[in-house]
Amino acid sequence: MKLKGTNIFTILFCLMTAFSCRPDFEYDKITDIYVFSTESDPNDLVTTVGGNFSFTDASRGEYVREWTIDGPSYFTNNDDTVLTEHIAHVRFKNTGVVPVKIKLDFGNEELNYDTTFYVTVYDSAITTDFEVIDVEGDYIISNGKYIMESGAFVNFKSTSKGSPDTFKWHTSLDQNFTDSVARMEFVKPGIYDIGLTASRKEPVKGTASTLYKNSLIEVVPSTIPFRVDQMTQSEEGNIFVKFNRDLDLDEINDNTINNFSIKDANGNTIAINHLAPSGEVNNTLILFVDPTFSKLYVTYTHANQSGDVQSVDGVKLEEFTDKEVEGYQHNFFTNGSFENGTYAPFNDGKWVGSGGMSVIKDGSTAVDGDHYLQVDFEPYQHNNGNGSKLTIEMTEGYFPITSEYNYTFEFYAKAIGNIRVLKVTLKDEDSGSSMNKTFQDQLVDGEWVKITYFSNEPISKEFINANVQFDFIAEANETPQLLVDHLVFSQH
Repeated sequence: MKLKGTNIFTILFCLMTAFSCRPDFEYDKITDIYVFSTESDPNDLVTTVGGNFSFTDASRGEYVREWTIDGPSYFTNNDDTVLTEHIAHVRFKNTGVVPVKIKLDFGNEELNYDTTFYVTVYDSAITTDFEVIDVEGDYIISNGKYIMESGAFVNFKSTSKGSPDTFKWHTSLDQNFTDSVARMEFVKPGIYDIGLTASRKEPVKGTASTLYKNSLIEVVPSTIPFRVDQMTQSEEGNIFVKFNRDLDLDEINDNTINNFSIKDANGNTIAINHLAPSGEVNNTLILFVDPTFSKLYVTYTHANQSGDVQSVDGVKLEEFTDKEVEGYQHNFFTNGSFENGTYAPFNDGKWVGSGGMSVIKDGSTAVDGDHYLQVDFEPYQHNNGNGSKLTIEMTEGYFPITSEYNYTFEFYAKAIGNIRVLKVTLKDEDSGSSMNKTFQDQLVDGEWVKITYFSNEPISKEFINANVQFDFIAEANETPQLLVDHLVFSQH
């Protein structure tokens, strides 16, 4: 008999029919084995992935019954791969020849019984389809097409038939989607085709199926204004223009520089040497200008179509006039990298021992540029137990310090040999007020170390004419050196 369905009433009817058709059983026997499937011909045990078969054990006298099948196929009775019921309903989830086993235990090894049904499972015929299940953003549906603002997310879901387990979505987006559900962000305006290929990892006589829905998504420019979030000036003078959205980098070209103009607080025009996108983030342009630390004002106008600044979602930058740059002021160390070959702004030193200092030109050693300041210590034993001590201080270029601003004070130092103390003192030549900090624990023999006294923070005291003094103390009777470079004292 051939029963295709898995309805339990059909199975029970099968059992009733089977018992009425078979020979009479000898009820005085201990065993009565009768196991069969819903297919009378073993050659008909063929299905596809996701298909069902039912098997029946009508035996009597057994102590234990156990059906087993290898996963991922399973018994729908209990959603497991082991079953002890009389009737076994099976759903096949893997291709190939799949064994369905039953073991009957009658409490006697000679009477115990097991058998296996072999079911050939072919790959199901796959019919690919998909649908939009959600749009995160403003959109409308027109003639089956989805029209949305730039920046929207669209969630797609495969509705393919035939139990596929492998998916590949086809879009012009620079993303890879391989799940049955795909969440895609659409930023750049345009019309998008969406495709899906559905298949199985281990097909048996099966083929993949692909479906494209052309022009399914149309993206229009966002209504959110495209404008500047912030402009800051680096210590080198370059201006970083940060936008509220990413730039369309393909639209940035040599003409873009013509859209910007810069002037200082006195109205003087500042030359822009170069313009380029930041190499680290896509929402920032860099305007390269000659180093200056006074207030700057930037203006942007639409110069021409090819030079206009545009966001990645197709919106042109809003024009603005005289936007003030949040930048650095003057670096009070006029020769902070000693590139002119002099000690400035320092004098020749005040000695408690002996030694000397000089500006050395060695680009392979300097941390910034080609020059650095070298302080040499000669062997010395002071009566207080200290070794060589050297003090150098500014003799020109005094500057005011006020609590209204934040300050950055940093420099690089390299100790060669045993230097015990490095002390930095701020002094006011007018009032005699001072403050200092010692950094000996930060020095590393033979390595440049960045020393930071203040880092964009206020200074607690007011100085009318501030200068900086450095004190170095070396171990007694040693000949160490201290290298200094890239001194920065700037007001924000």
